[in-house]
Amino acid sequence: MMKNFLFTPAQRLRGLRELMGLSRRELAEAVGMKAKSIENIELGLQRMHDEDFQKICSVYPQFVRWIAYEGPLDTPVVDWKIADSAQRAAVYLVQQNPELLQNSEISLEEWRERHRDVLAHLDEEGQASEEDEA
Repeated sequence: MMKNFLFTPAQRLRGLRELMGLSRRELAEAVGMKAKSIENIELGLQRMHDEDFQKICSVYPQFVRWIAYEGPLDTPVVDWKIADSAQRAAVYLVQQNPELLQNSEISLEEWRERHRDVLAHLDEEGQASEEDEA
């Protein structure tokens, strides 16, 4: 019986890259690929060749089973990255929708101060993403 995967290898690659907090350019530099190749793989315009898989997994061996067949990740380090990613997502959501703070006991200014490091990181990611698209 053939297993139906929830995500393609390209989608799993993008998810892992984002989980690690890397831009396409940063991942490409780390694994010795071109950023455009990473982009094309993630967008489904190019399939992930064996050489691409080997390059990525030689740098991130803990991702082998997940990229290949949605198996479990091989490292507890990913746990804190998931928590960090969730926090960044929550901060981004409030940043884009400040009205979410209306029923809270914290002002927007206090919230910005409390999350200044995450907000700065999100700004950097946004700028890097714009550069990648250019």
